[in-house]
Amino acid sequence: MNQDQAIMRELQRQNRLLRQVVTVGGAMLAVGMLAAATSSSPRGKFSEIDVERINIVTPGGKTDLVISNRERIPQPVMGGKEIKRDGPARPGIIFYNAAGDESGGLIFDGKLDAEGHPVAGMHFSMDRFGGDQQLALGHYEQNGSMTSGLNIYDRGLVKDYDPLWKSYQGAAEGPAKEALLRRWKDAGGEQTRHLFVSKTPGKSSAVILADAQGRPKIMMTVTPENQPSLDFLDADGKVTMHLPQPAPPAARSKIR
Repeated sequence: MNQDQAIMRELQRQNRLLRQVVTVGGAMLAVGMLAAATSSSPRGKFSEIDVERINIVTPGGKTDLVISNRERIPQPVMGGKEIKRDGPARPGIIFYNAAGDESGGLIFDGKLDAEGHPVAGMHFSMDRFGGDQQLALGHYEQNGSMTSGLNIYDRGLVKDYDPLWKSYQGAAEGPAKEALLRRWKDAGGEQTRHLFVSKTPGKSSAVILADAQGRPKIMMTVTPENQPSLDFLDADGKVTMHLPQPAPPAARSKIR
């Protein structure tokens, strides 16, 4: 065997070894990829991500929760239909029930107005099934004042009052249109507030209880000067009883 033949055989042997290594390596890579694809609990770990919107969905693709910036926040969904948003879009978290309707959420925002006053707030609401919010926690700042509190509302079902509202909007002025408005209110179309526990814009602490029409009937307050009071109101909002009542003259002199 001359030197050229020996070199040729050595190159052939190395070529066979290289093909074996490539074949085995390719098979191992394929097995690893298949195992990852068929894993029952695929999982990723990140220290930090930048994202504009996250959709939490079921295996069937139904949305359970959305975390989004203001530009990509979804439109409200009620009764299986998308509804145009009332007001500007804000960043937040939106919750959905098994029927695909919005069932509450957390939104927030904040900026300074032309005079340098904050225009800001945060609102956390819980909706009834097939309807609007029933309970809300909120903090709001505007025109140099603040309000923070708990609100409990009442409102009917969208399927009951929404058709009446559309008929009302398309009706000609007159008794028939006024009757549609009354039917819309009777169906729960007008949201009413039954309970308000808060710090008011006037810096008082307050608890307000309302009737079925949302009219305040009992007001408990403590003023910034630490003066407590309890007022009972009639249907027109007039105070029918105020506590504490002024002490009789004899009692006042005795107190002194």
